[in-house]
Amino acid sequence: MEKREPTFIESILALSFMVIFVFGGFFLFNLDVALMLVASAACAGLLAKRLGYTWNDLEKAIGERLMRATPAILIIWTIGIVIATFIFSGSIPMLIFYGMQIIQPEYIFVTSFVICIIFSTLIGSSWGSGGTAGVALISIAAGLGAPLDITAAAIICGAIFGDKMSPLSETTNLASLTSGVNIYEHIKSMMWTTLPATIISFIVFFIAGKSVNFSTQNVATNDLGLVNDLGSIYSWNLLLLVPFVIILLGAILKQPPVPVMLTACLVALIIGVTYQGFSLQDGVSAASDGFEVSMISGVNPDQLSSDTLSLLNRGGFVSMLGVIIIIYCGYAYTSVISEAGFFKRALHPLTNRVRKRGPLVVMTLLSQSLLFMFSGTSYIGFLMVPEMFKKSFLKVGMAAKTLSRSLEDAGTVIGPLVPWSSAGVFFSSTLGVSIYGSSGYAIWSVLCYVTPVIAIILAYTGIGVYKMSKEEKEEALNQYELNKTS
Repeated sequence: MEKREPTFIESILALSFMVIFVFGGFFLFNLDVALMLVASAACAGLLAKRLGYTWNDLEKAIGERLMRATPAILIIWTIGIVIATFIFSGSIPMLIFYGMQIIQPEYIFVTSFVICIIFSTLIGSSWGSGGTAGVALISIAAGLGAPLDITAAAIICGAIFGDKMSPLSETTNLASLTSGVNIYEHIKSMMWTTLPATIISFIVFFIAGKSVNFSTQNVATNDLGLVNDLGSIYSWNLLLLVPFVIILLGAILKQPPVPVMLTACLVALIIGVTYQGFSLQDGVSAASDGFEVSMISGVNPDQLSSDTLSLLNRGGFVSMLGVIIIIYCGYAYTSVISEAGFFKRALHPLTNRVRKRGPLVVMTLLSQSLLFMFSGTSYIGFLMVPEMFKKSFLKVGMAAKTLSRSLEDAGTVIGPLVPWSSAGVFFSSTLGVSIYGSSGYAIWSVLCYVTPVIAIILAYTGIGVYKMSKEEKEEALNQYELNKTS
């Protein structure tokens, strides 16, 4: 059967499967999001079959997209090992032990925000920052009696800042690459939207810290069972900071993240065995299945506080299995709607009519956001949106670095707010805080939803949009057509 282009109605129907199954099944009936994604992919696949696509065509498309996602998947597996081995060595517990005694409760939100900004900028990964410094900070907040939803939001906002602004970030490199922009010009362009959003977030977290009545929510630090438990289980030494130093040095030297993190894990295992006196067998088991307090000889889990158990019993690459499953299922649906052209056709009536600067940026942000919500990952948008809008940006006289900025102003920042996305699942499971609801972190994740608002304001006012002269516009359009032809 010869392949044909989808009609507008067929395209809308293919996208509606996500709305029906994921929004309806997940939000209304609390059904497993992975199975809802599979159902969406299956229905979209049946519709693609009407267009002439075979199972082999769709299978190939899914395989190709998963191949591009492999680096991110490897990082997720590795972060699970990092969390477990860093607990095994005492590296994360030491930060918690001293952090609870040094950090003032009213500054826990601002401290979490700033620390994660620094850490994620250095290593270029919001997940790496959330899985290491974030785990320690959320545990400190729990010990201080601070609201975990606000703390989690501060951690996520700080981590997202580094994921956007670090030249080591894979999303930052991808956005600049697909838009044809130098990476440092891309980062400079993002400052127009990211820095104001960061300042607003800092003010919100500062005011929140001053407003929360911690005196009624926490007990004195010296009386906390968590501090006493950690002091009885581990021996403290500056040596325990070496695994963190390895990760930071690897980032500064621009080394591949996975080998660097695995090296830090190996060092953490050695520290746990030689300095803490734990067994190598337990260390390997922790890296696989997660650390368990019961692994420590002479320690009775029943005598430890619930805070201690919830902090230490975690990690391992098996703990990341749920995140990986959702990524695979999400990519199955994404591959089908991309391969069959459903998404591009559905947006065509809008993209074909946008002729002004403000609406064009709004459409770009909207398209990137919708692609993220329909796929659960930002990678698809980074690949598709520049194809859809680059020529339009040049026609209205906006430089390509405004387009590259827009990709991250929507695609990178909304990730933690989408429950079925890899980012949403990772942060909610790693930090142990729900996304929505009365105790969810979404409402406090200011940077995530203020950034696109600032981007729209700048587009309509003309501030920071890098307007091109008539000559520059003609040259850029000629170069675009030349590149397209070649």
